[in-house]
Amino acid sequence: MESKEGLRKRMRSLLFAGSDCSQAQSFELLTRLRSLSELGSSEILVGFLAIKQEPDLRPYLVEWLRSGRKLLLPRFVPSQGQYELASVTDLARDLVPGHYGILEPHPLLPKDISCGTDNFPSRAWLVPGLAFSASGARLGRGKGYYDRLLGHSQDLIIGVCWDCQLISGIPVLAHDVTVHFVVTESRIIDCRQPAMSD
Repeated sequence: MESKEGLRKRMRSLLFAGSDCSQAQSFELLTRLRSLSELGSSEILVGFLAIKQEPDLRPYLVEWLRSGRKLLLPRFVPSQGQYELASVTDLARDLVPGHYGILEPHPLLPKDISCGTDNFPSRAWLVPGLAFSASGARLGRGKGYYDRLLGHSQDLIIGVCWDCQLISGIPVLAHDVTVHFVVTESRIIDCRQPAMSD
């Protein structure tokens, strides 16, 4: 089995070499995301803002806010060297360039304290990754930020990526958080179901 570092290098090269995905592909991915009933029944969404070749979820996040539901986004805390979550109500007003140049909630917005609690209203996470497998394994960028944010959460976790990022043989360590679904521009994979091959 290829090492995580080897896989990361290969996937970064693949994504860097590939052309930007078309608006049609983005539209298809967002359409599939909207059709996922498990996500639609959630009251709180933890989203992300795309970097480089990641799928741009902003249209979906705006729709979520317009529905009156709560949206949380990651914000880097330099003094702690990790991310926390903050609630946003307006993507145009509440975001500023942050760590790694990624837009994130303004530092003055209060930290969300519901993360890590199991007695909170239904919450779903949309998470990026360099790669995902049909069994729910996620290959992150190697810093462990999402693994720490998610911890032992019982929330619904949905990986979002392009078809080219679906691979087999991702090593899974004890601290690695797996996803329940993977959504791409062409399909929704229920990772809770046994895969034919992974």
